[in-house]
Amino acid sequence: MSKPLEGIRILDFSQFMSGPMCTMLMSDFGAEVIKIENPPIGDNTRYGNIIENDVSSHYATRNRGKKSIVLNMKDEKHKALFLELVKTADAVIENYKPGTMKKFGIDYDVLKEINPAIVYASISGYGQDGPYAGHAAFDQTVQAESGMMSITGPEGGEPVKSGGSIADYSGGLMCCIGTLMGIIEAKKTGKGRRIDVSMMDSLIFCLENQFSSYLKTGKVPKPMGNSYASSAPIGAYKCKDGKSLMITVGTDAQWKTFCEALNQPQWYANEDWSTMTQRAADYKAIDAEVNRVFAQYTSEEVADMLFKGKCVYGKINDFEAVAHHPQVEYRKTIVNCTYPNGVSFRVPGNPILMSDMERETEYTAAALGADTFDVLGEVADQQTLHEIFDPVMKQVADAQEAIYAKSRK
Repeated sequence: MSKPLEGIRILDFSQFMSGPMCTMLMSDFGAEVIKIENPPIGDNTRYGNIIENDVSSHYATRNRGKKSIVLNMKDEKHKALFLELVKTADAVIENYKPGTMKKFGIDYDVLKEINPAIVYASISGYGQDGPYAGHAAFDQTVQAESGMMSITGPEGGEPVKSGGSIADYSGGLMCCIGTLMGIIEAKKTGKGRRIDVSMMDSLIFCLENQFSSYLKTGKVPKPMGNSYASSAPIGAYKCKDGKSLMITVGTDAQWKTFCEALNQPQWYANEDWSTMTQRAADYKAIDAEVNRVFAQYTSEEVADMLFKGKCVYGKINDFEAVAHHPQVEYRKTIVNCTYPNGVSFRVPGNPILMSDMERETEYTAAALGADTFDVLGEVADQQTLHEIFDPVMKQVADAQEAIYAKSRK
């Protein structure tokens, strides 16, 4: 069965999270993603999180389905092979600190002379230019700089980062979209594009509601816990059994439905709560009323009332509950990713389902440099490649053994 990105070749210089997630999505849909890793260590996520029999769940989570080659851009022979490979590619994606690729002599201005149709995409913390361009960044620091942390956490409490790597993932998604748009255009015109994705810009884009309100009113948003500035009730409310349900009442029509489901007609009759704006202004009083009612019933009883009333709610699940969630199991959201040594990790799968394309549940993760000779065999003879890379692969094996030996203790 064909996939929509078959025939697309991506040279992936990225590591850690944002770039690898971007290129993994492309690989899932048929693109040939060639991950280029710097020997002898490669992507640092090969050595993080859970290590089992010398392979990492961290790497498997966002590098499934890719090929792996090793190239050192400080070595002129390696660089020459890469430049030959560029002639065969549709896009190059990287997430180094701005200026790094130029130091290597492989920035967009160089590559477009070799392949005018190349799409060259960069993900960075703050973009390729501007006063913060040279700042190193990780997800957590971008959450801080973007304002995301300033509105996250309990009301009156200290700023808190998001539990997930939202800056990395939003930047990666934007890069995926931008790169594919560039490839579509290049197929029509023969001319590529330079794609510049800032994780900070991406997070500000995600904060459009709060930012637009601030820019209009000048009122700086503050953390509200699970509440929301524009409507109420929105939050987590505890039931008689100690479990909480997350409730969202986002419209006046939903407010009516919510009041009816809980048999609280006096709430709906209260003229001071008749609009979203009024309810948002008096959210603490509304929260107290909802908590009062929820405390009379178990979470299952409340959920049943809300379900029958067609209200918007959700159970607050931990990861164990999510892993065995009936909807997750039905959609096969959790997939297997297996290394060449047979070790398999269960990891989140691709969330995009397409018609006439069966959901994949089995993936592979490549060993470091496993595809070096096959891929580079397109641009050089095997004898030359073995002369260059046999010593390199020996260094890779020795370096990995030294690192993994520590994890075995």
